[in-house]
Amino acid sequence: MGCVVRSQRGTSSLEFLLIAPFLLFILFGSVELSRAWFTMNLMTTAAREAVRAGVVAAPTAVTTAGNARLSQILNSSASTQGWTGGVTCSANPCAPDATVTANVSVTFNTVVPNLLPMLNNMVLQQTASMRYE
Repeated sequence: MGCVVRSQRGTSSLEFLLIAPFLLFILFGSVELSRAWFTMNLMTTAAREAVRAGVVAAPTAVTTAGNARLSQILNSSASTQGWTGGVTCSANPCAPDATVTANVSVTFNTVVPNLLPMLNNMVLQQTASMRYE
């Protein structure tokens, strides 16, 4: 008895079509999580630099200097457009050993909201504080 050999053309294409959505999900997910991580790192840097600018400023110019530095850094990136927050001091005017704090909040929006709805409109927050010098 002979064995019937059937044509297996198209099997690889069918297997690829079954696996492709999972591969695309992993690819887009890793790219979007990398963008969110970059945004978070930018917010961390901005908050730290804003607080540092505030603690070395004159006692009456702490919030002005800190907010200016915060705006300078966060407005330079498209990923942090629409940010909210600012720099505050625990005393008015700021005195030695008072706490200067920067709060930053950004709503992260994914580029592919239909594919990754859990990452759309995710609020990222960052805070930094230092003692006034």
